[in-house]
Amino acid sequence: MNEQFYVSTLAFNGKSLEEITNISNESNLNVEFSSNLIFEHNNIEIFNKFSGKKLLHNYFPPPEKSFVINLASDNPKILNLSVEHCKENILRTAYHQLPFYSIHAGFCIDPKISSLGKLIKAQKDCDRNKYIIRFKEVLFEIIKFAESKNVKLLIENNVLSKDNFTQNNFKNLFLCVESEEIIEIINEIDKPNFGLLLDTAHLKVSSSTLGLNLLEEVNKLLSYVKAVHHSDNDGISDTNDSIKNDYWFLPFMKKLKESFHVLEVRNLEAKSIKKQLKILSDAI
Repeated sequence: MNEQFYVSTLAFNGKSLEEITNISNESNLNVEFSSNLIFEHNNIEIFNKFSGKKLLHNYFPPPEKSFVINLASDNPKILNLSVEHCKENILRTAYHQLPFYSIHAGFCIDPKISSLGKLIKAQKDCDRNKYIIRFKEVLFEIIKFAESKNVKLLIENNVLSKDNFTQNNFKNLFLCVESEEIIEIINEIDKPNFGLLLDTAHLKVSSSTLGLNLLEEVNKLLSYVKAVHHSDNDGISDTNDSIKNDYWFLPFMKKLKESFHVLEVRNLEAKSIKKQLKILSDAI
């Protein structure tokens, strides 16, 4: 398969990592080792042995004791765990000569694992600016570390659902959900090994929540995009639905010929994965 196109481990819901890699090898699929996996002692060994093209994203490998990566956390333990996880993956990325390592933008709260993708409610008021400052400082530290290992680091835009916005008194507890803040952070850090992993589904929901023009948001971000997560939804919540021939993002694909593209859709068989990857590749 073209080395620009990958499928996330999220697509293989309920399967072990060994099963995923076996299917991917048989079907000649490139894999983003990412979410929806359980801790197993041989996860790293399986990753190392995987013979196909691969990427590392955010939470892989899942730790024995679960936590949510948060590079803006005011909890020293969570912040340290998050930074160390990222640095370990930067070293893996360097060792395997992978194109980049990608991580999620931070939060102004420390979500529980069980609340991800659901309502995340703050227990107290927070100074959002404080979290942005911490996120930039920590991000800069990690980017410098990545630079020393000749690794590119990409940040993924968060998703702000209407429920998470309204139930928190119309306060945005998630960093990097819209173009203005994303661009400000990338430009302020100003490192050649730093860019954006654009999650199209996240941007669709966030734009709807904040009343932003989705297509204008994409156009503002295009020059910063180095990779894309592809899935679809109804604009209300991030459901990782399949993409079809009328997928709204397809007109932008020709402008992202040099970028990496990851199908991040839930519960797919290899035949369906290949069909959707073809929709993406044909658009370029």
